[in-house]
Amino acid sequence: MRASIQSIIMIVVGFGFLLLPTGRLETAALHDSPFQFTGDGQLAIHDVQTGERIAIVYRDDEGRYDDAALEAIDHTLRCHGAGKTHPISLKLIELIDHMQDHFDVPNVRVVSGYRSPEHNARLRRRLRRVAHDSHHIRGMAMDIRFDGVGKRTLGKYARALRAGGVGVYRRSTFVHIDVGPVRSW
Repeated sequence: MRASIQSIIMIVVGFGFLLLPTGRLETAALHDSPFQFTGDGQLAIHDVQTGERIAIVYRDDEGRYDDAALEAIDHTLRCHGAGKTHPISLKLIELIDHMQDHFDVPNVRVVSGYRSPEHNARLRRRLRRVAHDSHHIRGMAMDIRFDGVGKRTLGKYARALRAGGVGVYRRSTFVHIDVGPVRSW
């Protein structure tokens, strides 16, 4: 009897996710569970590859996400090689917002956001440091920099948060931030 009730609950919850207006199951699944690091719900992004800028409120004071704002973020962080968009992880958006607020910088300069698997493979053939199974291809990583904040300072702070992967490259001006397993290089 108990197993039947649990099965029914799981089916109802599963169908409930299908009826949600947003395409982001992450929004629904984590709405009641706050992320460990969050920002103020506002994000200013400057894509250094395209020159595009966006300053947007993606979450209100009640904790509700604005789907149109999230789609605008997805578009701004689209794949540079293929032009494809992909949902950017809410956990990543919140983490980057937290970091932007912490350093009190006017915008996040993004070198790379989402990468299509095809574009990632092309980059991998040219550059050794591009991972085969990069978190970029899942919308879970950004390569960023902040004006007035050195990459070592930014990397050190990101490592201290222990919120995912952090990569500081010797010959690059950006820091890789992802919300995968905690690791650094």
